Amino acid sequence: MSLDAGPSRRTLLGVSAAACSACVLAACAPSGSGSGESATGGGQGSSAPSAASGTPVQVLKLADVAVGDSASGEANGQKLLVYRPDQETVEAFSAICTHQGCTVAPAGAEFHCPCHGSVYSAQDGTVLDGPAPKPLPRYTAAIDGDWITVTL
Repeated sequence: MSLDAGPSRRTLLGVSAAACSACVLAACAPSGSGSGESATGGGQGSSAPSAASGTPVQVLKLADVAVGDSASGEANGQKLLVYRPDQETVEAFSAICTHQGCTVAPAGAEFHCPCHGSVYSAQDGTVLDGPAPKPLPRYTAAIDGDWITVTL
């Protein structure tokens, strides 16, 4: 008479570890669902398309971002980077690194990821130095009086 004991403890642990790993990897992946971010975008040399639909939200005072400089802000719980290339133009991007989801910091005409050294262009969000695989998602930004607004 043989008893079927079912899967071994080793098999169950292996399956559980694989499932947990998949969940962790999925949580680290960038998401474009409903946030105004583009889930598409090319490789390192292409700029992510901007999201045009949504509501403009005041992110930073215009006086807080000098011409040729960048700054970080937040709107509706989303971390953002803003760059002001000239007196009448502003650019806005997600502040979440496309490599592993760290928060990217403003650094003049570049954005730097402190976790693994990725560097992005503040002009168009493209990757200047890896390991980031894609450009930062771009948002529509505008100057509205004394404010910089970003459409989310």
